[in-house]
Parts: sequence; structure tokens; C-alpha cells
Amino acid sequence: MINFSKKKMGALAIGTLMTFGAAFPALTEAASYNSNCGGSGDGGRPPMMEGWGGHQGGPGQHWLSPEMEKELNISKSDLDSYKEKGYRRGDVVQAAFIAKASGKSLDKVLSYKTDDTTWQYVMKKAGVTEDQLRQVHEDLFADTVSQQTGTDKGTVQALQQQGYHGRDIMMAAQLAKASSKPINDVLGMKKINNSWKDVADSLGVNWDSFRQDMMAGHHGWGGNDKK
Repeated sequence: MINFSKKKMGALAIGTLMTFGAAFPALTEAASYNSNCGGSGDGGRPPMMEGWGGHQGGPGQHWLSPEMEKELNISKSDLDSYKEKGYRRGDVVQAAFIAKASGKSLDKVLSYKTDDTTWQYVMKKAGVTEDQLRQVHEDLFADTVSQQTGTDKGTVQALQQQGYHGRDIMMAAQLAKASSKPINDVLGMKKINNSWKDVADSLGVNWDSFRQDMMAGHHGWGGNDKK
């Protein structure tokens, strides 16, 4: 779900690993996640929600960090409860973001979503714009990275504005924490022709131990996390 290139150049570059939630897991899924804002899938998912869809078996999908649970006022038990009521977890997570952006209750937002309506319709009904939804994602991602790695939240937000991918920000933040190096220095070591494992090796960080720690902390990290 996360694109590992150093920067995403274009009109919109969104950090969400939330692909970490869905990125960190999928933070993010992470959680951070990153997506293009040029279209929608799965019946009209908001562009910024691409990758969060309702496929419950997908790797890392719908995992929520403690920071996300707090800010979205939703927990795993809540997701399980809604699942029992027939809601897909991906839909509940998407609705929770829209609820956060709109100030409406989660139940109210979910009531707008039926088999015959799109997520764009839900956003319009809730009075939420794509910019507002993006801001919620970016703020939650920055909070998660800051609290989990000790990186200054303002620094994370600045990197988001510069167009760095959410996963790259999180990987750099984690390696900066492990090596006691500034995050900008670590990001500068990531080139097009090397991997995050190469960066870890250069920093003297044991990749296998680092990867195990990351996987323990963020469900859904898989075999491609070295890129």
C-alpha cells in the first residue's frame, strides 16, 4: 500500500503508513498512508482513503495505533462490535475519519453509507471536504510518528509538506531513534538506488533486530520493508 520512493512529486502527496494504520500497518497500514487523489475505487472511496477498503483479510488492513484509537475515539472492540452488526471494518475506519473531520458521530456518518451511496456522497452529506479529510490524516500520522519515535511533530509535518511518503518518514524516524541521528540526516541517506536496509547498515543498526522490533510494534509489516 505504501510507495517506497523518496518523494512523491505532484499536486498531492499524502502521508498516511496509516498505511501504516492500513500502512503500518498497513500508522499505518499507517496507518501512514499515501495515495493519489486522482480517483476513487471500491464504490467511490474518497481518494485519500484508497487502500483502506473493506477487505478484512488484507495484510495489515484496519490496524489502529493507540494514538489513532484515541484521536478517532474508536477501538478494536468497537470495530469488532460494528463487524457483528454487519459493517466492514474498512468502512468503519473510513467513517471514523470523516466523523473526526466533521464533528459528527460515527453512527451518524455510517448512516449515510449504504450500498447505493458512495464515500464522496457521505463526505458531502457530512460537510467534509477532501482538504479537511487530508488534514485529519496528516495530523494523526504526525502524532503517531512523534509519539512512537520521539520525533518533533512539527518536523514530521514539515516533511509531509515537502512531499515525503509516510512510510519513508516513519522508517527514517525509527532509524533516527535507533541510531540517535537527526531524522533529516537519515532521510538524506535514502537514495533511489539503495534500500532502507542499506541505510540501516550504514548507520550501524542491526537490520534483523530492527525489523523484528518494527513488526512487533506495527502489525502488517512484510517482506518488502527493506526497500
